[in-house]
Amino acid sequence: MKKFYLMATAGILAVATNPVMAQINLPVDPDPLLEVNVDLETGSLLGDQSVLDAVVSVGGPELLDIYVGLLEGSTGGTNLQLLDGSILTTLETLGGSELVSAFESLVATTARKVDYVNGQTNSANQDAILNVVAGAVGTVNATSASIGNSYALDAAANVTADLTQGNEGNTTSTLASSMVAVGEATETAASIGNSASFNATGSLLDLTADQNNLGSQTATLVTVQNQVTEATSTAAAIGNSLSVEMPGGSKIAAAQRNSGTVIADLTGSISSAVTYTATAASIGNSYSLTSLNSGLAGNVSSSVNQWNNGGQIAKVGANVAASTNAAVTAAAIGNSVSINVQ
Repeated sequence: MKKFYLMATAGILAVATNPVMAQINLPVDPDPLLEVNVDLETGSLLGDQSVLDAVVSVGGPELLDIYVGLLEGSTGGTNLQLLDGSILTTLETLGGSELVSAFESLVATTARKVDYVNGQTNSANQDAILNVVAGAVGTVNATSASIGNSYALDAAANVTADLTQGNEGNTTSTLASSMVAVGEATETAASIGNSASFNATGSLLDLTADQNNLGSQTATLVTVQNQVTEATSTAAAIGNSLSVEMPGGSKIAAAQRNSGTVIADLTGSISSAVTYTATAASIGNSYSLTSLNSGLAGNVSSSVNQWNNGGQIAKVGANVAASTNAAVTAAAIGNSVSINVQ
């Protein structure tokens, strides 16, 4: 157990104005401002003035109060900003990776921790239908989306979460559009059986996610466009979708099972466009993970299993004329995993 003190700074107390009689009174050790006990080998460095300055520079006196409370063993406050990259960089410069680990351990053990257990089950059908007619408009954003189960968590404290999603319903999204003389047009038809997202920039996450889709997912987009400067058309159908963004030191175990047929169908007739992008994507299971501050905090522990028994169909029928740039993509994927370590 390490014990250390945050000391007040004392300067010269008095200097006589007469050069002959000048006398300097040396400062004496002041009483400690705080007495802190931290069960870490590098605990004494956590009260270093450079660390305190880094905390103040990121969040001001309010964040410093939270940090001092953590040093004293308080369970109040949030640790969202205390794992800011600039603080971690300063700690790494001062004491290397051991000091960074000590700091993260302190924050993890004293900050609030929230437990979530959520279960979602859907057996009904979802249908989204959108018809759009636009002329002489600067910007058009059109979205037709149907989802069996949807879950989103943005964490501002350490979180333990256990999520289960089961979908047996069929989801259908249909978008039909006619556009003339539009500056920028973005249109999306999306059908998803189960959708879940977890986001945290500084809080540690301990996640378990289980997604099971049995229903069919169908996204259909039909568009006719003339004199559209920049156009983007997307038809996307997904059985299970899981997106996670969390800092190093967090962990997740996930399972995705898809048995439903997934269809994405896009038909477009485009003329006199500067840029046109068309995408039809059908995916059985999709998993995306971004690990933040991994260079200092360590990598995320990630375990994911994907099973796909359903068929994926992606179709694009595009008629593009008198246009400058055009990109057309049809993609059918059974299982998709994307991991980005920062």
